[in-house]
Amino acid sequence: MVQLESLANELLLDLFEFFDTTHLLQAFIGLNSRFNKLLNYHFQVHQLNLKSLSKEIFDNISEKLLPLIIDQVISLRLSSDETPGLPELLLSRGFTLNRFICLQSLSLYRINHFDTLYKIIYQCRYLPHLTHLNIVKYDDEERQENIVDLLNNIWSLSTLTHCNLNGLQTNEIRLLNISIISSSIEYLSIENIPCNLNCLSHLFKFTPRLQQFCTTLYSYSRNDHLTNIMPSIESIKLYFGGSIQSMNNLLENMPNLSRLIITTLQVYLDGNIWEQLISTYLPKIKRFDLKMELEFRENNNTIEETIDELLSSFRTPFWLQEHQWYVRCHWNPSDPYKWITLYTLPYSFDTFDYSNKSCTKSTCYDEQQHWSYDHVKIYGHGNVENTLLDNFSLLRARFRNIHHLQINLSFDNTFWSRFPSLNHLKSLHVYIYKYSDYYQLQTLFDQASCLYSLKLQSFIDSSIKLFELTTSKSIRRIDLINILFNRSIYYTKEDCFTLINSILGIQCEILSIRIKHRINILDLIRHMSKLRLLIFECEDDKEFFRNFSSSKNELVQWLQYYLSSTHIITRHPRQPSLIRIWINRETKKILPLNSDILKMKHRNTLSYVLTSFRQYFNKILGD
Repeated sequence: MVQLESLANELLLDLFEFFDTTHLLQAFIGLNSRFNKLLNYHFQVHQLNLKSLSKEIFDNISEKLLPLIIDQVISLRLSSDETPGLPELLLSRGFTLNRFICLQSLSLYRINHFDTLYKIIYQCRYLPHLTHLNIVKYDDEERQENIVDLLNNIWSLSTLTHCNLNGLQTNEIRLLNISIISSSIEYLSIENIPCNLNCLSHLFKFTPRLQQFCTTLYSYSRNDHLTNIMPSIESIKLYFGGSIQSMNNLLENMPNLSRLIITTLQVYLDGNIWEQLISTYLPKIKRFDLKMELEFRENNNTIEETIDELLSSFRTPFWLQEHQWYVRCHWNPSDPYKWITLYTLPYSFDTFDYSNKSCTKSTCYDEQQHWSYDHVKIYGHGNVENTLLDNFSLLRARFRNIHHLQINLSFDNTFWSRFPSLNHLKSLHVYIYKYSDYYQLQTLFDQASCLYSLKLQSFIDSSIKLFELTTSKSIRRIDLINILFNRSIYYTKEDCFTLINSILGIQCEILSIRIKHRINILDLIRHMSKLRLLIFECEDDKEFFRNFSSSKNELVQWLQYYLSSTHIITRHPRQPSLIRIWINRETKKILPLNSDILKMKHRNTLSYVLTSFRQYFNKILGD
């Protein structure tokens, strides 16, 4: 500790950048006035992320840190996902958003209640520097009628330039009721709010400075028109379903569009049609990214003949010489529905679904080109019914930057040629079909050094084999809610203690599980020392068979009686059979700053942080 304090402030601030909010605060908050000032300075230039905290760490932050830095924080992230009730607690303790007077960026993730979301957005009206707003996910689906007020409040934020509302799910009627003209929004994303062209006309009227836009557009009616020209829009990302006429009408009103990213479902626009659209309406286009999902079961030609005809339309001089835009098709020759996927190269989308589409063909002069799919972060193997990755070796794509992997076990050795590195993998969702698949799961663990979240679903009757594995040391979140497809099976006392004594149980911080007896809830909290959030369904939960709007909540009351009052116990807003316990292990009052016990706690945490720091750099140097 003495050696650390001898470092210059500049070096300590460089050190702070390598750790997330949780580890940083655990190690340094309240240590002494010097480190408090350094933390204050750090959060003037870095995000204060309150997404993954234990209850006691949050209490410590709200008591010791926030009063010191609240008027200096420039970026804030709030969540109810791993910290249920945190946004409500923050507001109830007086840390309203209008007090973050330097805030420039606000991210909201899985806020559970509309009232909370509305209060936060309303308070943002008093922030003079707020430019970025991200509502990533939103769980309360019961207050749709008030979404318009929320949207009008957002459109009233006078300094807001970047607005990501992908977390909101509503219908186009709400957008048509926006009545405030935004004088500042330039970047807007509303992926989960389907629109038609009439709706876009209204939206563009009230967002006149829009430059980049992302939405889902459905337009099949002849009476659906975009009525205003948008010369300010330079980039648009679309999920499109509709007619060629609708596409014409959209593009002709965006004369300065330089980038078009579009995904279509069951919209047949071949290379000749796209060539005409681009040549006619998009004179300034520089980048064109296309992905089309098409079904040809009504076509009498073979799937190969259909694909050859489609690809030939993308082999004109416009595609191959003028722009050098190439396309590739994937398909399964045994698919009776004749589904194909066609996309431009290089592949620029962040998701990729394989679904056993084992054959490929492209317009590249050299078929070996463009097999690096480095933009893909989310990979899903969509055919759950098949236990093998059939003909996976025919897909020569390489995925080096996967963050989320959903896949069936088992697979053959060609899997590793497609995934040469799992160093970026954070989330893994696997389907198990037989006991031997657990050996492959162990291999995945060995290769995924940064794996944080594991979700497992099994077609066999036992999951105990999972707890015998030597898991990745980085795994902190385990979802066993639907581990068995037979949902009548709950974890018994013996199963729970097998989990508790396993490597997974020892390092687990967030656990989702189905439990047979309520007493085992107490066992899990008592013996899993790192657990900070428990999400469970209990077989003897009498509330499960009642109306959840009832004021009686027998199991929650039982838990409140047997657990510390500092825990936060709530039912899940969308799945009321699930109960969440945000755990606080600080059973005593927080000790004063000069306490020897507190200093010892800091030393232990700091030792862990510095050990992680050394391991991180040793790994870099080793690579």
